[in-house]
Amino acid sequence: MPASRPVPQRYIQRVDADPSIPPNNTIYIKNLNDRVKIKLMRTQLREVFARFGNILDVVALTSFWRKGQAFIVFETVEAAQNALKDMQGFMFHGHAMHINFAREKSDIISKADGTFKPRPSGPKKPRAIKEREEQQRKIFEKLQSDYLAGTLEGMTQPGDPKLIQALLSAQARMNDLKRSQPAGVELLGKPVSHMVTAVGPKGMPNRTLFVEGLPEGVGVSEVNAVFGGSLGFMEARVIAARRVAFVDFDNEFNAGYCMQALQGHVMGNSTISISYAKR
Repeated sequence: MPASRPVPQRYIQRVDADPSIPPNNTIYIKNLNDRVKIKLMRTQLREVFARFGNILDVVALTSFWRKGQAFIVFETVEAAQNALKDMQGFMFHGHAMHINFAREKSDIISKADGTFKPRPSGPKKPRAIKEREEQQRKIFEKLQSDYLAGTLEGMTQPGDPKLIQALLSAQARMNDLKRSQPAGVELLGKPVSHMVTAVGPKGMPNRTLFVEGLPEGVGVSEVNAVFGGSLGFMEARVIAARRVAFVDFDNEFNAGYCMQALQGHVMGNSTISISYAKR
């Protein structure tokens, strides 16, 4: 028996498209229910959007970064505009559709007009996450510079006034970055008061972090995706059955600042807890 077609229901909250993206043949949908099987999702999206015009392609994404997202390519820009306007915020499998025009030309359109260029293979991180990781890298590099500048005078113990001053200085720079950050992009980081007082109960500092509370079925690639952008990251080892991982860094300083930056980070439906691994 064929699967029944879901009936869209109007969402009670307003959802606005990004006005900076010009109209084109392709709409981008996020906030889809990622528990629906991909084949069924493609079929039903095509059925729901077919009334707006001829659909050239439906791409539902499956990678760790792109679950719950899809692209629908229409034959005409007018059809895409009508679909975005009419379906924005509608409920689909219990989730409200968030629709924008695609930022890049779809492959099927670029092949037709002769502008196609092969895309890099492998999963693609969302732009907001790449921007956040770049800001985080800059902050970590400055923190490391402040730390190294004080090592000759013994600025290595938690609570040392010189270390606290360096952290306060770096926090001020991070706040400046936050104020200049586009809306909707959040820097990974915690107030300096948290960074200083959290040192100690997490165990003896070393270059290996112990991560608890991972989502069910998480693998090394997902953990690498979260920790891989941190300064000094070397390797992650996952024990899936226990939902824990060990993450290695090149030194205890970089491990410590990664712990503070990612403490309480949400992966899937789980909030992770990070401490120094026992030696």
